[in-house]
Amino acid sequence: MTVAIAPLTSEHIPLAAQRYDRWFSRARLPPSQRSWLSDGPVRGEELLGKLLATPGLEACRALDGDGGLCGHLAAVPVDLGPDDPAALRSHPRSALVPYGGHALPGGRESEVLRGLYARVAERLVADRRLVHYVEVPAGEAATAPWSDLGFGRELVQGLMAVKARGRQPRGVEGLGIRRAGPGDLPQIGRMAAESSRRQRESAMFLPQPEGALAALRLHYADALADPRSAAWIAARRGEEIGMVLVVPATPDPVIPESCVALAEAYVEPSARGEGISRVLLATALAWAYDNGHRYMSARWHSASPLAAGHWPAVGFRPVAYRLCRTLDARIGGRPGTW
Repeated sequence: MTVAIAPLTSEHIPLAAQRYDRWFSRARLPPSQRSWLSDGPVRGEELLGKLLATPGLEACRALDGDGGLCGHLAAVPVDLGPDDPAALRSHPRSALVPYGGHALPGGRESEVLRGLYARVAERLVADRRLVHYVEVPAGEAATAPWSDLGFGRELVQGLMAVKARGRQPRGVEGLGIRRAGPGDLPQIGRMAAESSRRQRESAMFLPQPEGALAALRLHYADALADPRSAAWIAARRGEEIGMVLVVPATPDPVIPESCVALAEAYVEPSARGEGISRVLLATALAWAYDNGHRYMSARWHSASPLAAGHWPAVGFRPVAYRLCRTLDARIGGRPGTW
């Protein structure tokens, strides 16, 4: 069945929001796999209202045989400077379909998405945006239609329930853990930059611009002075060998309230395998519980030889993914010119 495509504008927000909320409830993990998890507080109307006010938005809606709205797709432009720490995780000229940016009808997901994406992607390519991201809840129903278009899993969003102190990890001989403060920015920044720099390696192969790494060294100055955030440094025999930093998490459809985000974690390569990361994480979890947080979030690259195995092993469960499609850089301009 042919899908009719038309522009998506502010007048369509109420119906598109209803469609999104229904799609999200259907597409996310089934209740049996998330009984431990509170729902995120953000819903379709709020998401779409902010989205349609974004400059440069490319958006359209799908119409069923009766002319009614049955789905939508909206992509926002992403433009990052060479010294922006966000450029360490995202292409500096790309496009993102964020939460709220798409909804699909049951039973026709791939068919409708193909029609919507063909319209939006044409405009993105004409604007020389060849790297496309989409945020989806974890679950086959949400990811499969995008896989049909050539998108693959890139980033994983995980959550862990924060509980009262239970069994603690075994101690590490000679290890000391101390709370970090504003005066520790050089140490925290150095380890954050080193952690990011290693994403250049196999099998991630992510560009890590030196200007963005330099900015990352200073990025957490405010967090280290903010009582809502916390950081700790691990040291042994006078050498600082690891750190962890947590900051307030922004609630969204998959991140519940009372959640804190694991912003950075690092252990020197020569000290790995001894349990230092687990000790640092246990320290952060204890602080989080004492300060009223009941969840901790973390993000990691699915291709990372270290993170992709480590974070699920210590208790983080995937609740969302960022999928990515990178088009061949030889294309661009009008069809027929490449």
